[in-house]
Amino acid sequence: MSSLLDTLAGTPGPQPVVVTTTAPSPATLSVEVIPYNALGDPDADKFLPWCWQRLQADDLVDLYFPGQKATGFATFVRMFSGDASVAIFKTDDERDGTTWDDRIPGFITWTPMPMGAANVISAGFIFFRKFWGHGATDDAARAAFKFWFDGGVDVVLGSCPSLHKLAIRYNERIGLHEIGRIPKGHLFKGSQCDAILYAMTTDEWRARCQ
Repeated sequence: MSSLLDTLAGTPGPQPVVVTTTAPSPATLSVEVIPYNALGDPDADKFLPWCWQRLQADDLVDLYFPGQKATGFATFVRMFSGDASVAIFKTDDERDGTTWDDRIPGFITWTPMPMGAANVISAGFIFFRKFWGHGATDDAARAAFKFWFDGGVDVVLGSCPSLHKLAIRYNERIGLHEIGRIPKGHLFKGSQCDAILYAMTTDEWRARCQ
């Protein structure tokens, strides 16, 4: 089976399903969504520690694993090995080479939330600091929503700590809207705060694409 590094390099062989969204202007990148499971990646023993170290270095661990910066690696490995659905973002800028550090701006995770007849998922985004403010994060959001909604998802739900102002601005910029709050439902950088609940429906997404 091809490794993630082989996929980035475009090596021939069995490839995962890839959904691409083309950047709307030359100022931003095209980003592909590559479904990932560590159990099928021969390089997982190298990729997972690299990814965890990036999360630690960029001070992003609290977004997924509040209070577990030093202890959450095992949980992270389980998440990437089937506890959640995971996809890696890949940029198309050939100038960036084929290394994980150059081509992977971040990843998404999602889990189903059965709610009547609707196909609802609880989802999250992570972007490494190197790519902040370069257009790749907005393009990645477009790719992620296309991947989910074209795949039959009806509603994407997410949560964000109320103290994380940058993430709040990003969620609102990509079209998610607040639907409620869980008082003291999040721990962010050691401080308890509300968890803001965000959502987007497939109809809302398609209206944004028109």
